[in-house]
Parts: sequence; structure tokens; C-alpha cells
Amino acid sequence: MKRICLDCTEEFEAVVLGPVTANYCLKCGQKRQRFQEVTERMAKEQLEINRYREIVARAKIPPKWKEANFDNSKPGLSPGAFKMAKLYAETFSVQSPSLVFYSPENGTGKTHLAACIANHVLHVKRVPILFKKARDLMLDIRRTFSDGGDLTEADILNRVLSAQLLVLDDVGVDPTSQWLQATYWTVFDRRVEWQLPVVVTTNKPLEAPVGEVCLADRIGDGALSRLLGLCQGNVIDMSGLDLR
Repeated sequence: MKRICLDCTEEFEAVVLGPVTANYCLKCGQKRQRFQEVTERMAKEQLEINRYREIVARAKIPPKWKEANFDNSKPGLSPGAFKMAKLYAETFSVQSPSLVFYSPENGTGKTHLAACIANHVLHVKRVPILFKKARDLMLDIRRTFSDGGDLTEADILNRVLSAQLLVLDDVGVDPTSQWLQATYWTVFDRRVEWQLPVVVTTNKPLEAPVGEVCLADRIGDGALSRLLGLCQGNVIDMSGLDLR
């Protein structure tokens, strides 16, 4: 049957298909299809941009560490630690084991390498992460007990759980308490239950001679046991000189 194209107004031959009989000639129909494909692709790209912006905002990487990456790492960093951290970031998946950076000294690059991993996973792999000082996480949870804000302890712990990679800096820096140990236990237990990795930095050894402070003395035996189970032996000793 003959029809008039609704776009170019030229007459064209259309196959009768009832309600779906063509209203556009072949040329205009193809043009419309290409336009629709471009529109759908742009909409998909915009959704991905919006998602990326959201996960970057939720990552909470401090300004000091936002530009940290493996290309601008400090000279003097342990080559072995650098290589392991870079490999971990490049091969990261939610099935990856956890990772612990340890050194008793300050300024050896533990947080820098943890931030390099966080930025690679976030910006290159575009995986949701959360970067948090352990002390700040504990303060955030404690604050829910008294300030009457919108967030509850469960809300904060759910955020910790929802991040596919949790970077927890300076674990064990504060003197212990029953509440602190219970909270660390909850955080690591959640990560174990959901089989999600965590990158930890600490200046407390995982084991120490009797009479010396080890990580278990600060976070509790139960929390340390769960962390050890998560990291599967991936502990990087970064003992060395202060690079600051």
C-alpha cells in the first residue's frame, strides 16, 4: 500500500502490518533508528557518569589522598610492598582476599599505598569503596548514641558493609575498651559474612612477645581472628625509615 512518510512527506510503498504498518519511508526509518540508538547510548553513558560521581562521593577519600596513585608514589617506598600493592589493585575483585599494611614506625608509606589501591579500584575499576580512619569510624558510631541525628549505628555499619572494598586506616591506634573491641568485631564479622575484602593499615604487630602490645590487645582476639581469616596471610611489613 502507498503511504506518505510523516518525516519527509514523500510517498512510499509500505507492507500492511496492521497497527505496526510503517509510517516512515526506509531512509527516514533508518535515520530515526540511528537517532534512537545514539539517544539510548547517551542515556546509558549519562547513567554511568552519574553512578561514578555517586560512588566517588561515597568513597570519602580525604583530600590529602585523592591524587595518590602508583605513578606518583614517594621515592624510598619499599619496592616489594609497592609491587604487591600495585598487583593487588590491578587484579582486584570482590573475591580478592584482604590486605594488611604493618609497620611500627610512622611515615613509611602504609596509608599512601592503601590510598593508591583505593584510587585505582575506585577510578579505574569503578568499584564502590569506602576510605575511613578507624578512629573516625568509631567516633561516627559513638556519635549516634547521643546526638539524635538521622543516622543510626545500623546505618553506618550498613555503609561499611555495602562498600565492595573497605580501606580502614590506623587500626588499633586507640587504647582498647570493651565497646571498641565489640565494634571492631562487628565490622570485621560483617565483612567475613558477606565475603568482602578490607585493606587495613596498622602500627601494631599481629603477634608480639609477652608483655608487648599487639593488635589483638587493641581490637580484641575475635576481631583479629576474623581479620586474619579475611587476609589469608596477606600482611605486608613496611618497617623502615620515616619518608615524610
